[in-house]
Amino acid sequence: MKIIIEFLKKEVILFIFLFLLAIVAILYPYEIVNYPSFVDWRTIIALTGLLIITTGLKESGYFNVFSRKVLRRLKSERSLSIFLILFSVLLSSFLTNDITLFIVIPLTVSIQNLIKNDISKLIIFEAISVNVGSALTPIGNPQNLFLWHKWNISFIIFIIKILPLVSLLLTILLIFVWIVFPNKKIKFSEGINNDRTQKKALFTLSIIMLIVYMLSLEVKLAHLVLLLVFILYFIFYRKVLLKMDWLLLLLFIVIFIDFYVISTIPIISEGMNTLNLSSAGNVFLLSILTSQLVSNVPASVLVSKFSHNWLAITYGVNIAGNGLAIASLANVIALRMVKSKKIWLNFHKYSIPYFLITGGIAYILFFIL
Repeated sequence: MKIIIEFLKKEVILFIFLFLLAIVAILYPYEIVNYPSFVDWRTIIALTGLLIITTGLKESGYFNVFSRKVLRRLKSERSLSIFLILFSVLLSSFLTNDITLFIVIPLTVSIQNLIKNDISKLIIFEAISVNVGSALTPIGNPQNLFLWHKWNISFIIFIIKILPLVSLLLTILLIFVWIVFPNKKIKFSEGINNDRTQKKALFTLSIIMLIVYMLSLEVKLAHLVLLLVFILYFIFYRKVLLKMDWLLLLLFIVIFIDFYVISTIPIISEGMNTLNLSSAGNVFLLSILTSQLVSNVPASVLVSKFSHNWLAITYGVNIAGNGLAIASLANVIALRMVKSKKIWLNFHKYSIPYFLITGGIAYILFFIL
């Protein structure tokens, strides 16, 4: 029973959307036969390959080794914080925000065990930083992946269009970090040992496959390369497939079905159509507010049913991820990894001011001026 309760707590978001699916299935049973057509399978295929490859990178252990070596060169809390924030931003641009958290948070916890300084707040800012970094590329987070595929945008064009927003988010984030973390000297409680669990072959394979898979996404051959990825990992690194988050894929399939059906409900569609979504600013605000209620991935799916302004939607759902904890699945993942009830309150202490400042400035700069 205890195992079941722990599983339910861990996958609470999945069960919420499964419960919602059960409700819509009861209310609209004639739609059940059409469920497969409601799913954006290109997004699911792309996400599957990325999850396999990035799980391989995580399991190789090489990022922890690299970061521990860098730690020896850092002298203060502020320099350590800035490094881990920038490291998180960089990784999340290509490894997705949730996978990056599985790398940097255990690393941060292990660093905390090696030093006397209290850097517990750093985990909160790492959650914010992966939302910032993942916004930059089409493969950085699930909402971008979905929007990129839906509108068939060039990989490079997507980055160019989103770069002004990410520059703004990163600048304000670094200002927050500079203020919050003092320039106190790091005091080590024990020596930093080398991590000997690294697997060079797995790391090399995963890097090569990540590059190949990114290219296949651009030329729309991901379904073929995914088969190759699965075969290679199945033959040589079966444990990577076992450790991959398959339930995350199920979550996104359920989300697509839920919000496709919801978007066809007359009261919902009529309400959306009264919001003057021909205005980019209104689409931006709707994306932000919807994300605070149902998380930014479902929000991107829902709002895209009523507006073709992909850039306003992308700006809105990515900024929104740093509001309430539920606004981004990455936030929930990060806070769930820390065994402290206070972490949820402390997260909002920093995330909400950051969200309000970045959202307000972005709205003025990109949708009013």
